[in-house]
Amino acid sequence: MFENLCMGCMEDKGTEEICPFCGYAESAPRIHTCLPPRTMVGERYLVGRVLSYNGEGVSYLGYDSISRQKVEVREYFPDTLAVRGEDGQKVTAKPGCQIPFKANMSDFVELMQRLSRLRSLSCLCHVLGLEEQNDTFYAILEHPEGGTLQEYLDRWGMMMTWGEAAQMLMPVMKTLELLHEAGIIHRGISASTIYRTKDGLLKLGGFGISAVRASRTELAAELFPGFSAPEQYSAVSPHGPWTDVYGMSALLYTCVTGGCPPEALIRSAARELPPPRELNETVPPRVSLAILQGLSLQPENRIQSLRDLAARVGGSESGAGGDSPTISMPAAKQPVPEKQTAVRPQPPKRTVRAEPVREERRPRLVQGTSDRRLLFTSMLVTLPILLLILIFTFWYLFGNKQRGNGGSSDPFDTPSLPVAASSSSSSDPWDDWGSSGSLPESSLPEESSEPLEESSEPLDEESSELDDGLVPMVNLVGQQYDAVVKNPAFLVVCTLEEPEYIYSEVSAAGIILWQSVAADTPVEPGSPVRIKVSKGSQYVRIPSYEKRLQEDYLAELEKLGILYAVEQRSDSPYPAGYVVGLSQMEGSKYDLENKSVLTVYVSDK
Repeated sequence: MFENLCMGCMEDKGTEEICPFCGYAESAPRIHTCLPPRTMVGERYLVGRVLSYNGEGVSYLGYDSISRQKVEVREYFPDTLAVRGEDGQKVTAKPGCQIPFKANMSDFVELMQRLSRLRSLSCLCHVLGLEEQNDTFYAILEHPEGGTLQEYLDRWGMMMTWGEAAQMLMPVMKTLELLHEAGIIHRGISASTIYRTKDGLLKLGGFGISAVRASRTELAAELFPGFSAPEQYSAVSPHGPWTDVYGMSALLYTCVTGGCPPEALIRSAARELPPPRELNETVPPRVSLAILQGLSLQPENRIQSLRDLAARVGGSESGAGGDSPTISMPAAKQPVPEKQTAVRPQPPKRTVRAEPVREERRPRLVQGTSDRRLLFTSMLVTLPILLLILIFTFWYLFGNKQRGNGGSSDPFDTPSLPVAASSSSSSDPWDDWGSSGSLPESSLPEESSEPLEESSEPLDEESSELDDGLVPMVNLVGQQYDAVVKNPAFLVVCTLEEPEYIYSEVSAAGIILWQSVAADTPVEPGSPVRIKVSKGSQYVRIPSYEKRLQEDYLAELEKLGILYAVEQRSDSPYPAGYVVGLSQMEGSKYDLENKSVLTVYVSDK
């Protein structure tokens, strides 16, 4: 009946072996732990390709044979507790795992039943039904046409104004508020679990049971670095509405700054996040403060509810983004409150009657005003004179002492500071991030192939050297390693040993993360210093192989550092030399540390 439907996009591909819409071929290798394509669920829903999977189960692209619409089929299949039967469909609990398997299945069914009763919420991926089959349960969900919010932000390529972000995300915040009232905590708010339809409407998806959104449970945790709250990394910390407040605040921060906050595990209370307003001037001060409070590492210090967060960033009287600083009103059109009128220095305007009392008061009022003006004029003349006297007195007292010590006789001459000490100045943008290595992408210095220019002014030995010929250690943390080794100002103070390269999820490759001698510590010139340098993230995404030639795809894998093995396939309809499948799902994370081998299937037809 559905022989011509493509299992990759659920479009009618006719008799073509390779789908002309998405390039999917049913003969391509598949993940054998998942349902085979064209499986029927509930005798109504056709199962297609795998969309995603986590510790709770697998999501498939599906097709409703009655409504003729695309759907998402969510299968409860925790791979740490269950295995697939020999028929490729039945789900069986592993020995000794029957109790947690049943308990988590009960949570899965309860969550989906609750969501199915909330179809009136337009910003929600609705649960359309629940089917029991293969000794497990399948939730049928709405499949929004479009992509994720993360994909939209990647295409956008820049930060949003506060007005744009508020208009887009306020409906999602209202939906979350209603979910909390229904007793549902999402725990997975992120740019990857929110979908943006072709009409520009956002829909909240990616729901999961509590066990999959916390570490150290019987299920493999699915957490979202930068969006998951600190309590989700603990097995004992309670979750609540404040957990979703953290995720929504991180999402707001990402949209208006163009960068995701660092992962909660590596954030430090001593190193605060840069306020959004410092990175984006369209963010109102109160909104910037509310976002930071929503990202507090301590749950008790965090905004406690979505209702409160929405009120803090939106305001009940102004609506979403109503106080955006990009909108201003002419000052002349704004009414002046009566309280301001009452304190003006001029007498209030009113009709003057020929009464003796009024006539006696008017001359005294005018006279008082003249006296005040005379006093103000005298102060304007006297204050500059007094200021000059103070300046020359200060110069006479301290300037003579400076001349006696060999200093400059000009009180306005500032002695030159040592170049090495300038890295610890409060104006250095690396000071706020250096010791933790948590650098926002926007603040990373641009790499330059040219060595840094040496200062044109000679170093003042008396001002740079400390007692016994010591000099203050420079701050290397946060600097580009290549730039440091080319800068003579750094090399005069210390000698860098061979660096140790380590992975970092928050700092770009080449950034110095640690130094053995703390900044500003008195050291002898040229003292040896050990450093640790970032070699980038430990994880990379496995790239898409669709319509890719073997040579090009393998070159990309080598560039990413992914180990691979090639296996020829003769049963593929693709021409020879094209990649037709992988042993791991494209888009999934590859651990560069474990160095597992990715099998690349190539057509030799």
